[in-house]
Amino acid sequence: MRLKILLFFVPVLLSVSGCNVINPAEPVPTYVKIDSVILDITDPSQQGSASHNITSVWIYYNNTPVGIFDLPCHVPVITEGESGKLSVIPGITLNGLVDLQPQYSFYTFDTLTLASNPGNTVNFTPVTSYTAAADFPYKEDFEVGNSFLPFTPELTDDTSIRRTGDKSLVFEGGGSGYIELNSTYPYSESISNTGFPIAPGEAYLEINYKCSVPFDVGLYNTLNSGLDMFEYFWTIKSTDTWKKMYVDLATYSGKYPGKDYKLMIKAALPGGQATGYVLIDNIKIVTY
Repeated sequence: MRLKILLFFVPVLLSVSGCNVINPAEPVPTYVKIDSVILDITDPSQQGSASHNITSVWIYYNNTPVGIFDLPCHVPVITEGESGKLSVIPGITLNGLVDLQPQYSFYTFDTLTLASNPGNTVNFTPVTSYTAAADFPYKEDFEVGNSFLPFTPELTDDTSIRRTGDKSLVFEGGGSGYIELNSTYPYSESISNTGFPIAPGEAYLEINYKCSVPFDVGLYNTLNSGLDMFEYFWTIKSTDTWKKMYVDLATYSGKYPGKDYKLMIKAALPGGQATGYVLIDNIKIVTY
């Protein structure tokens, strides 16, 4: 009887052992919770406002990709040993399209020494700043002045961007840019009064805005051949709250390389709308 019982348990034990080899215990992750990212401005006179619209994070663990996550996020990380390096770089909503969440190459990584703590959560608020290579050839925050002019002599100051210090209209600081449209002045088109270079490669327009009508942004430039031309390449939709957008400039500047770019902004009353406005602030051209 004892022999029969022993022979019965031998295959059972072999079967259990085989299951453990085929299906090993899954590792338990350490969780990282990120609600937001802080933008640290190291030189306000050059870099402007700390306003940002960081909407996602790209996360790496020991230089291996973990994934891209919309903020806020609660991320499982399979750790190695007692600790490892967690690296985070901000992602942005490019051109206002939520499906486009690229890394913003002008923001720096932040890192955390992540101690292995399986099943538990570590709270982390990354801090980023502009990279040392980032250049700001044009910036307008409407704090003390206004660098925009009517695009053509036929357009008066009433139809161009003007500075307002009205606290109910200002995004932050002492002023914002303001376009007011009505039946007398239903159209506005403005251009920056100073030109700026855009280096080959990545370049962006950063802009805070609030508007009851859509508006277009574009670039005017003098081509390397000496020919002047301009193109509006993006329309920003109306919103009743202040937002920030990152607009890709590289497609235009790569197509029309030049030596002297100027920013253009235009708006018009849609059909059936009697009045409208556009408020803008913290305009930055960011390039290398």
